[in-house]
Amino acid sequence: MNILEEMTVGGHEQIIAFQNRAAGLRGFLAIHSTALGPAVGGVRLWRYASEEEALTDALRLSRAMTYKAALAELPCGGGKAVIIDDPGLKRAEAFEAYGRVVEGLGGRFFTGPDVGITPADLAAIARATHHVACGSAAGPDHSHEETALGVWHGMRACLEFAGLRRARVAIQGVGSVGLQLARLLKREGMELLVADIEASRARQAAEEVGAETLNPEEVLAAPCDVLAPCALGGVITVETVRRIRARIVCGCANNILATPEAGDELARRGILYAPDYLVNAGGLIAGVEFYLLKRCDSTASLARIYDRMRRVLELAQQRGVSTARIADELAEARLQAAGR
Repeated sequence: MNILEEMTVGGHEQIIAFQNRAAGLRGFLAIHSTALGPAVGGVRLWRYASEEEALTDALRLSRAMTYKAALAELPCGGGKAVIIDDPGLKRAEAFEAYGRVVEGLGGRFFTGPDVGITPADLAAIARATHHVACGSAAGPDHSHEETALGVWHGMRACLEFAGLRRARVAIQGVGSVGLQLARLLKREGMELLVADIEASRARQAAEEVGAETLNPEEVLAAPCDVLAPCALGGVITVETVRRIRARIVCGCANNILATPEAGDELARRGILYAPDYLVNAGGLIAGVEFYLLKRCDSTASLARIYDRMRRVLELAQQRGVSTARIADELAEARLQAAGR
């Protein structure tokens, strides 16, 4: 991989490779943009197959964070850190060392939890830097709840746009955010299907919310009104679009679309797509408003996800293009205005 070329193509400002041999720490921190304010993004712990795969993930996720913040009208940019999970990783020492990397940036990057991160990991980071979202009695330490609520607001806009009052929703992935979304949808009277790569987790979720379980390989083609990808990204490709039988795709996962062309194919087939970084911004909104803007209640801000989703749907219909491209244009317009 030509790193400078990748940065140029993606518009990234900075990439940091970091390690601490004693703690078994290896990873990358990507700052995509600080045009609107300090870069904000979580740290992810994942067993990557290679360093290149880890870096690619950091690049994609950090760019998505910039667009998420821009579309949510927040005074911050996007970044992301990824740590390569390894049997030799000494978690407490490793995350404290990562905290020193964050502290060395002097406030240009504010970090928080992502996939694979525990409260103990955040506490270790906080021993080395105060530029971290570390749950407190007053703070939004349950970001999965805000994220799921934001997705529901976006889904509600899509359902109304499609003329649906109740819906059959297939949820792919019932981890913390996916399960919280299932709970919200149950309260709204939706019929639920759930799938997860961990069969026991799918069964437990199904029992709690009264859902039908599916095998993970079946969920994309399940007959339903809404497909909600809530696991890892890249699940919607040009090829998989042809298997989808839902009228709406709206989920909690980041980078749901493998390529922009997948969004175009969804639009061509008449499937409404809720851009992931628009609808899953609830956790970011609550975190930024609490930690950076010192606001304790983000209820009204989360509800505005509905309004943004309606606007994107209407513009896409008027112009005959995909909702993904409309969302990108709106985010890029705010970034360009900041640059001017």
